Amino acid sequence: MSTVDLQIYNDKVVCGKHKKEVCSECNQSFIEINDLTRHLKSTNGQVPPPGAVLPLRSQQIAKMREDGNTHFRAQRHQEAIAAYTNAINIAFDRPLWEPSQLAREELAVLLCNRSAAYIARKEWVDAYVDAQGVIELKRPWSKGHFRLGKALIGMGRIAEAIEALNLGLMFDPEATEIQKALKEAETGLEAEEDE
Repeated sequence: MSTVDLQIYNDKVVCGKHKKEVCSECNQSFIEINDLTRHLKSTNGQVPPPGAVLPLRSQQIAKMREDGNTHFRAQRHQEAIAAYTNAINIAFDRPLWEPSQLAREELAVLLCNRSAAYIARKEWVDAYVDAQGVIELKRPWSKGHFRLGKALIGMGRIAEAIEALNLGLMFDPEATEIQKALKEAETGLEAEEDE
């Protein structure tokens, strides 16, 4: 067993020799230790039992998501994106002892909503990236595949959009919004082939 030379520098655990949080020369990373330390400091010594959820964080996320939804319904898409982004940042920062499934569910919904706002603004690449995140977090949820399909249509990648939408229909064969988008994509592909 080898020993690791470390020290506290600028309130972080770092490589003792090079004073780096991630030191390629010593082949060490102290990111996880520093994350845990940051979360433990935020509790002021009152660490909750495993699986406990801090209600204030959940309330903040829910409030920002609802603010985003309100902006989206009013077609203030940039404001919706900002609200969803704030909620995503808070969800990403959940303490390590909280159930990871909770963060996954929150993030899937928030990324899906932000993808919709990006689609409304025709910001296809950002919509695509968020939709991919939704699928990574919650693969069987048809909404993620729908958002991915819409983003791909916007990017002109019609064959890939059809594939994404068909996959979404496998998870929810009755999804009318996916069926409609699939018809739109197939019509676009036929038009491309006729040219």
